[in-house]
Amino acid sequence: MAAILSLALLPAGGASAAPSLTDAEKQLDALGVKMDKVNEQMNSAKVQLKRVKTQQAGLNRQLSASQAKLDASQEAVGKIAAAAYRDGRMRLSSSIIDTGSPADFLDQLATMDWLSAQQRDTIDEAKAYQAQFDGTKKKVDLQVQTATRLEKQLDTQKKSIEKDQAKWEQVRRSAYAKKYGSSYTTVTYNGQASGNAATVVQFALAQQGEPYVFGGAGPNVWDCSGLTMMAWKQVGVNLPHSAHQQYNMIPHVSRENLQPGDIVFFYSDLHHSAIYIGNGQVVHAPTEGQPVQVEQVNNMPFAGAGRP
Repeated sequence: MAAILSLALLPAGGASAAPSLTDAEKQLDALGVKMDKVNEQMNSAKVQLKRVKTQQAGLNRQLSASQAKLDASQEAVGKIAAAAYRDGRMRLSSSIIDTGSPADFLDQLATMDWLSAQQRDTIDEAKAYQAQFDGTKKKVDLQVQTATRLEKQLDTQKKSIEKDQAKWEQVRRSAYAKKYGSSYTTVTYNGQASGNAATVVQFALAQQGEPYVFGGAGPNVWDCSGLTMMAWKQVGVNLPHSAHQQYNMIPHVSRENLQPGDIVFFYSDLHHSAIYIGNGQVVHAPTEGQPVQVEQVNNMPFAGAGRP
């Protein structure tokens, strides 16, 4: 999983003059890149958490099995200890009852020289079950703690970026319509793709003009990997909702061999993805405040491509 993003505070603009549209767009572009990274990390974290929960269910079943065996073996050990107390063999070592954990008790009990071979086997079995129980529980707890902490960190970063985006969006909103107009011109695909590739491209292009929303995967809102995931789902290919994980699970192709339908990945940490439609163009969900649109591949730093 990618490293947690470190956020930097952006300037709020000069005190004597309101920031220009250009200033606002630059700030929003920078914030959009940061949000896109956090978004993809959040998507990866959700995939990881789902995997952890699946593993946790299995581990909890192991805990139940270990607990049953542990209870049975500890009952047998208890009988050994009780018998020893009754006949006086443990009077000088009764302090072991006050040890801090079941594992410590078993370790100290095993040092008693009056134990028979069968009794030692019983205690060794109990120690093994105790170790299995403790190890499994520790593994479950650590996975849950790690996944929960990661989600909390990412959520904090997301809220910080959203606060800055809201500030700059107020500046851009009124000026953007004046400069670019409020309408969006869609691109129609007239390429030569066929079969699955044509279906993928047509689906992605059909979402043009729909808004970018953090974590969006349709039917009317999208983020970058949500769009690429759902485009390929139309032809029965299941991809994770994470650009980075998509890149790691599909066969790679070179930039020179790109074909319509391929997924193109951008930025060195692979945090952004798009669908290639031919003629050096991709369709993608750019970032907050910008709808799904067609753009030149060269407008973003190319990092790789793949063909599911």
